[in-house]
Amino acid sequence: MEATDGVWGEIERSESYLVSSMYEEAEPLSSSTLKRIFGNADALSEESHGDYQFHDMLESAGMVLVQSLHGLGRAGEIVNELRQVFGEVAAVPVQVLLTGICLQISNGSYSGVREILEEFFSIWVYKDDHYILNDAGLSAKVFHGKTSLDIDEYMEVVELYTFGVLGKDTNDVSPAISWVEQAALPEERREGLLRRLHSLQSANVREATSLEENPSYAVVSNSNKSLANEKNVEIDTILKLSRRHEPWSSRPLSISLGNTRFSISRGKAALSLVGLIICYALKRKRAALIRIVRRQMESTRKAIVDFWKLAFSYQVNPLAAIQSIPSTTA
Repeated sequence: MEATDGVWGEIERSESYLVSSMYEEAEPLSSSTLKRIFGNADALSEESHGDYQFHDMLESAGMVLVQSLHGLGRAGEIVNELRQVFGEVAAVPVQVLLTGICLQISNGSYSGVREILEEFFSIWVYKDDHYILNDAGLSAKVFHGKTSLDIDEYMEVVELYTFGVLGKDTNDVSPAISWVEQAALPEERREGLLRRLHSLQSANVREATSLEENPSYAVVSNSNKSLANEKNVEIDTILKLSRRHEPWSSRPLSISLGNTRFSISRGKAALSLVGLIICYALKRKRAALIRIVRRQMESTRKAIVDFWKLAFSYQVNPLAAIQSIPSTTA
């Protein structure tokens, strides 16, 4: 357990740096930890008595890496760093891939995003209600990692690619529709995505027609923007507001959901943000506790196994119970 404990110690130290906003310390430590994990894959997998803990190490260290890069203002390098550190797309945990790409896109950089997602789709094959790595995706590096995905995990990546990459230009969602029609997806999920994309396409057509018939319609046309575009608008709005000289809390925050517009005070928005941060902190604490419990369970299991091995390795004379005790001579 020495190697495993050493890796978890480095991960927890890098997480502490991240929480303390010490990104310059968290980034190199998480990167070196990932390289150490891959360099000792066989020993770590054997000590952890299962591949799930090996995958948990990769995911924990990877999440620190992508968030540290974002904190350092290097979000545009996330995809390239993931390729460099993990070596292969198949070795990158799905949640690390999703988080990294979202952070990079939120900073306006699509460098390498489409390529890494297309490579991801090329190595996972749909079979028996889940996705498995094909022969090209299997290698020594990912042998101890996760070699299958459930449908929900895979669909998270599909939706990011469909709406965040192919559908980023909401005026033309035809590429996204064509890709979904040909992708290897469960039929029910495919139909759901196509309904959403066709709905978005119809909204764009209605908006264009209304603009031609009534130019004043442009004032309210933003209510028909897609969810992905609304997120980008909100990010741009927050950045612009942060540069103004008016007090931050003096103006209400407007949010559009379809044709409905809500207005809330920025004070309430700030309280909500604090609540989200607290929930995130509690979730991370819960994850740390789960890791501790897992390690304790593995240690207990190993101790029990070792005890039984020792017990059954002790040689006992089967005739001892029926042999008479020699009498003592006076």
